[in-house]
Amino acid sequence: GDAMRSAGATRVGPGTRGARPSASVFRKASARKSAAARRRASASAERASPRPDDVLEEILETIRSAREANTNPDFFELLGVQVGTDPTAIRSSYRERMRVAHPDVAGSEGHEACVVLNEAYATLMDDELREAYQVERVFGAGVRGMSGLRDAQDLPSDIGAALRRTPYTGEPLSKVVGRDHFASKIETNEQAAKACFVDEITCIGCGQCSTYASGTFRNEQENGRARVFGQWLSTEDEIQEAIDMCPVDCIHWVPKEQLAPLEYVMQHVLTERVGVSLMMSGQGAHRMEDGFQKTREFLKFLSQREEKRDAVLKERKRKAEMKRAREEMMRQQQEQWDQRKKDAWKRANGAGR
Repeated sequence: GDAMRSAGATRVGPGTRGARPSASVFRKASARKSAAARRRASASAERASPRPDDVLEEILETIRSAREANTNPDFFELLGVQVGTDPTAIRSSYRERMRVAHPDVAGSEGHEACVVLNEAYATLMDDELREAYQVERVFGAGVRGMSGLRDAQDLPSDIGAALRRTPYTGEPLSKVVGRDHFASKIETNEQAAKACFVDEITCIGCGQCSTYASGTFRNEQENGRARVFGQWLSTEDEIQEAIDMCPVDCIHWVPKEQLAPLEYVMQHVLTERVGVSLMMSGQGAHRMEDGFQKTREFLKFLSQREEKRDAVLKERKRKAEMKRAREEMMRQQQEQWDQRKKDAWKRANGAGR
């Protein structure tokens, strides 16, 4: 009995009332519960928080996927935030990701990640840039998803399908080198203002052009049609001779600014090619679309999309200004009300004296 009592145990039997456990027993039990709770919380936090390596890989995968799609990475996805996230949360997420992606931690891969993260952060932390970017995600290059197509009820399905597959960047698809490049054959400003384009739909793949101007033309492998490989990698005389010797007049000089949409439409929108044998026999003409007409439709859509984008930005700016005006009016009214209360309190105190 003495040993049990010294250990803090109490014998309880019929008709007896047990004594309360000592304070030390309660303290030990409470400490055990607290330690268990801390262990559970720590394990839960470890499961919820991604490892730094996983975060870096997520950032790099977003950048790589965008590069493969020939577009820009999604800034919200890069920073791990949702549209509408407040600036404080954006700043916090940015700092966490920069710690993971810093070149001192991530090495050479971290340099590119930091550059893109900085651009994303600068865009999303500026009110006007963020508004413009959010609109661009809907009406921007590539027309991503159905939300981007709501602004184009009359958009031809082939253009829409092409934009969903391959975003339009506004850059030519043929190789373009500067006038100071060693391979450039540009000699005058008039030459620099124009470019060479092949209408692959009417081309029969004769190969004459690549014979006379081999630096400029290639025959693409899938359909055997001629295509401009590089602008001004042959002299103007060589290119003009190729144009003159073409039996179907499928090579054209075009203004430089029209080259990008023409090449995009030809390579991504009008992808069907009629067999050369059918073309030479005079058949299949109904399946041969006019590349220049389709490019005009494409440019019209781009213009309408830009107008709608500007209209959305203008409307959002108008609403923001109205909101600021309402808030300013409410602030002034509150100040006037507070001042009237102060004046009334002073008059009441003065009358009481």
